[in-house]
Amino acid sequence: MIFRSSWLLLLASPALAAPAGYHFVTESFPPYSYASDQAAGPMADVLRAVCGKLALPCRIEVLPWRRALQLAEDGRVDGIFTVVNMAQRRHYFHISPPVIRARYAFAEQASSPTPWRSVADIAGRTIGVYGPSATEQALRELGSGLTYQASEETDNLVALRKLAAGRYGRNGLVLVNEGAAQWLISHQQIGGVRLLPPVRELLYSFGLSRQRVDAADAARFAAALQQLCRSGDMARLVRRYQLQPASCQP
Repeated sequence: MIFRSSWLLLLASPALAAPAGYHFVTESFPPYSYASDQAAGPMADVLRAVCGKLALPCRIEVLPWRRALQLAEDGRVDGIFTVVNMAQRRHYFHISPPVIRARYAFAEQASSPTPWRSVADIAGRTIGVYGPSATEQALRELGSGLTYQASEETDNLVALRKLAAGRYGRNGLVLVNEGAAQWLISHQQIGGVRLLPPVRELLYSFGLSRQRVDAADAARFAAALQQLCRSGDMARLVRRYQLQPASCQP
């Protein structure tokens, strides 16, 4: 019901000029998005399918995340992915219905001497985290009321390599997207680290610029995405990458 109500509100908003097409930016964030001959991954595949339903051309540019986010927040592109539906993002973007289910987990050195029982065990530790990002926000929420040292890193690969090298100490941790960490550990051959049990689920969506995309067009985008979901096409596109699709919204 949340998304249905949102669409009604969007349709009632003043309209901008109808789009001739969409220019999206994203980052290299495998397996969710990455650069091949063109932007690739499940989010790019789903976006192209949505644009096909809308009969609009769609351009996707893979950039460093901070640059991509700045362009999108400044209204110099039409949209961005991958984003999480949180207040910080809603300020700048219409957030689409979710596309992919994912999970956050902490990673530690395989030789860590401290047993892991719960999130409370982050107290007193140094934690690497990719930021600025939804992961960084999740760490603040998970660690609320606890004392720990956060080390903001430019990407997940840097954080995991520092963890493996002992840069956060023997009890150091990294909070990371589970799927991204599994991909990096395998493809970048990062040894000596292991993932702990997941601590939070999250949903990935598209963000459409409030400065550039008409509210009614954002609603049409959301409706096309939901149609793709209900047909089962979205799930098929996502599962090709061994990832879990989000549930269709009512």
